[in-house]
Amino acid sequence: MDNFFYGIGDFFGYIFDFMPSIGNKINYFYIVVILTFLVVWTLKMIKHKKDGQ
Repeated sequence: MDNFFYGIGDFFGYIFDFMPSIGNKINYFYIVVILTFLVVWTLKMIKHKKDGQ
């Protein structure tokens, strides 16, 4: 059972060592995705309002 938890700990240790190389790029990616969905949703709402729904 200890091997299982040490394996999980080693995995997260590797992930946390790797994360600084990504930097803020992942945050910018999330911002772009959320902004894209917001624009698409707003355009769909405007279309529905014009159609009288």
